[in-house]
Amino acid sequence: MTRATALQIYKHLPKKDCGRCFEKTCMAYSMKLSIGQTSKLECPPLTKKQKKAIIELIAPAIHAVTIGCAGNAVTIGGEEVLYRHEYRFVNPTAIFIEISDNMIAAEIEKRIDYVKNFQPERLGKKQRLDGICVKCTSGDKARYAETIEWISKKYDGPLILSADSPELMSAAVSIVKDRKPLLYSATLDNWKDMKRIALKYNASLVLYSSDLEALRRTAKKIASTGFSDMVFDPGISWGKDLPSTVNKLTLLRKSAAEGMKDAGYPLTGFTESVYEQNHKDEEARAFDESLLAGLLVCRYASLIVMRTIEPWALLPVLTLRQSLYSDPTVEPSVEAKLYSVGTPDKDSPLIVTTNFALTYYSVAKDLEGAGISAHILVVDTGGLAVTVALAAEKLTAQVIKEALNNVKETVGHKKVIIPGAAAQLKPDLETSSGWTVLTGPQDSSALPAFLKESLRGTP
Repeated sequence: MTRATALQIYKHLPKKDCGRCFEKTCMAYSMKLSIGQTSKLECPPLTKKQKKAIIELIAPAIHAVTIGCAGNAVTIGGEEVLYRHEYRFVNPTAIFIEISDNMIAAEIEKRIDYVKNFQPERLGKKQRLDGICVKCTSGDKARYAETIEWISKKYDGPLILSADSPELMSAAVSIVKDRKPLLYSATLDNWKDMKRIALKYNASLVLYSSDLEALRRTAKKIASTGFSDMVFDPGISWGKDLPSTVNKLTLLRKSAAEGMKDAGYPLTGFTESVYEQNHKDEEARAFDESLLAGLLVCRYASLIVMRTIEPWALLPVLTLRQSLYSDPTVEPSVEAKLYSVGTPDKDSPLIVTTNFALTYYSVAKDLEGAGISAHILVVDTGGLAVTVALAAEKLTAQVIKEALNNVKETVGHKKVIIPGAAAQLKPDLETSSGWTVLTGPQDSSALPAFLKESLRGTP
């Protein structure tokens, strides 16, 4: 599926250039709609027919589903393309952590606190876990209800309720009826009962089947009744059946991107199959679970439920998610200015780098980790890394010289350290600026050792 062009949308606009949509012309408004800067049809002269045509043009291939209440909700789906470079991926894969009603109280408390407090930072943005999946493994309605009530009092974020039968689900969802949970799951046998429960409590619903054709047919039946807040689970397998998992996820997303509306729903996957098929030790299973979750992020899963809470297993998944769901047309960058690491004074070292976000945060974190206070002068290279900025002539002696003019009140010396890859700039920079220029290491991880040696005058 390709996004509708501005001209395709413009054909359905009134072409009056009245400005009532807060744009000067209808073409300007159609361009905003086409690039996703707005999705609101704020054009008063539009007829119902025109509005319907535009809605169909700009509607995403994958239906958007919101889990949770306003202020504590996560939206999944809403995707429009098969490949990120065609436009961008919109709503990052939601990561939920599983809590079973068979777990002991201490473990449940530990997992609740973990989800609430796990917020590692990368590229200046805090990563987070998106919600909790409460799974009924006991088969005991009272125990399951008690667990949900307990969790709901301690955690106000998005919830998934996982129970096998409509009877269990009905009792469970009534406890959090105002939280708009996601119900897992409707099957080919019980979907009518599950749909009634979802409608009654304004919840969204996972439809499960490993048979893709049956999955689409059932979704069509449900959608024909006016219910569209569905999520697909085509069955996630580990081990020798992993290729089947990849094929199913890819086929569903491709079908949706090509216009098959019955396939146009967010995809979810539980990584529990690792524990069912893997009888290794706990650490090895957590490693496999991390691998499976990473694959699901790459293969279009909008929602993943994980069991492990090992930071080393979760961090690669969160890092992959952040990278994949960044806008490919925008270089990740930071503001070009003078930054402080630690508590630097006027005699602290001055280090120059580019405003590519990964470069800046790598330098800053390496210095922080070594307990070194320093000034970091970030120059504007259009969000390009050092070597690329040099090749594009965005990082030059003149650019650094101009930036140095703004640090005189903060830095009390005239000694600056430039990246090792920019060593060729040293002669021109020293001549034009009058500063003493030191050529730093090629990699920021070597900066602490370099600073300790160079600032002591050690060769």
